[in-house]
Amino acid sequence: MAQYQQSLRSKVVREAKLKLSVHREQGVKSNMSIYEVAELMDKIRKGSEAEEKEQSIFFSVNLN
Repeated sequence: MAQYQQSLRSKVVREAKLKLSVHREQGVKSNMSIYEVAELMDKIRKGSEAEEKEQSIFFSVNLN
């Protein structure tokens, strides 16, 4: 299950990076709004934070 979630997360991040690179290439001709761009950037940032969190040695420790 964890492998599937990690794969899905990396796919979302990869697609967001691709859309941002297309937006960057199009420049002013791009039809994306600033909100859409911000949403893509948030997806990338949250994806990287989740990967860092999973790499922690204490990832599976439950504090309850």
